[in-house]
Amino acid sequence: MALRLGFIGVGGIAQRHLGNAALRQDIQIVGHADIRIERAREAAAKVGGNAYDHCVKLLDQEKPQAVVICTPPDAHGDIEEACAARKVPFFVEKPVAVSLELAARVKKAVDASGITTQVGYMYRFSKGVQKVKELLSTRRIAMVQQHFYMPGLPTPEWWPFVERSGGQLTEQSTHMLDLGRFLCGDVVSVSARTARTRDWTPKPDSPRPGGMLWVADPFTIPDTTAMTLQYASGALGTLSCSMVPGTAWDAGFRIVAEGLIVTIDGGNVSWRGQEQGSMEAGENWVSYVLYDFLDSVIAGRPAQVPYDEGVRSLAISVAGYASVERGGKPVSTTRLLRGIL
Repeated sequence: MALRLGFIGVGGIAQRHLGNAALRQDIQIVGHADIRIERAREAAAKVGGNAYDHCVKLLDQEKPQAVVICTPPDAHGDIEEACAARKVPFFVEKPVAVSLELAARVKKAVDASGITTQVGYMYRFSKGVQKVKELLSTRRIAMVQQHFYMPGLPTPEWWPFVERSGGQLTEQSTHMLDLGRFLCGDVVSVSARTARTRDWTPKPDSPRPGGMLWVADPFTIPDTTAMTLQYASGALGTLSCSMVPGTAWDAGFRIVAEGLIVTIDGGNVSWRGQEQGSMEAGENWVSYVLYDFLDSVIAGRPAQVPYDEGVRSLAISVAGYASVERGGKPVSTTRLLRGIL
């Protein structure tokens, strides 16, 4: 019998997950919930299921066996708790929250329910990244270099507000930070600075580079961030992110280890040093993280990126902003997570 799957939030990234879920013969998409009911209806017309304007209506009327949550960051909390109260496993897109206080609240509900959870950190599932993890398992790591540059401001209305999106550091660069954790171990300390380097005031006929916005009013997030990270292993790391370039997307990741330099480009990787080689991410590799969740629910086993992992990666971003407030002084992620994990 097919697994009954529901979707909560069907804008943006949900479209990818809807398409990939619809490819599975062992999945029946039974419903879609979105505060914009017209979007839920469009999704239902496209892949089947019924439309709802609230997640509780979907959960109680369709009784899905699992759900995919793709809401804006500030909408997390009540949705996950509603799933946990009904013992419905959930897949949730990153970031899991905009604050550790909210993430702790959800974690408590998840732990009490014992449900399977998965956070959408897709880079972990690339075949190339899996190979890199194997290569690094016997080597000491010295440096982790990460950057995430965007050609402007994403279009959702919630993005320019730090209290809603968490800004680029929380909403986008979390992919890089989580990949660093996956390959190189936990981050124990963070130092950071942020800046506003351009004028985002709306002007007539402002361009939209890469489909992004080049203006915003109001605007509460920084447009440029620089971080230094200390890993538990003793390795050091850097992260830089910015929305200023106005040209193209540019996400980069490099690891310097004993006898090896690894470069990650998207999900594809290459390495040189004592060994040389390369490996691609795999066909439709962005589907792997969702499929692992669905397979886990069907098989009754834990998924590979449970909610706790999302909390740990969120803590790095939170520590970064805390460091900014303290004038760039180091902030311990271990202390931030004390009492939560």
